[in-house]
Amino acid sequence: MTDRRFEDLLQQAGAFFAQSERDPEAEKQAAIAEIVETMKRYGLTLADLRATE
Repeated sequence: MTDRRFEDLLQQAGAFFAQSERDPEAEKQAAIAEIVETMKRYGLTLADLRATE
């Protein structure tokens, strides 16, 4: 196996493990928290958001 192929395999393995460590529910909760914080900062309400539809 060449050094380049070995490096490619290591990179693929790293990407695989990074993907497997993702926590979609935690990411969703973080996004919700960020949205709520932004709404508070700018004084936005759900009515404001609905008005843009």
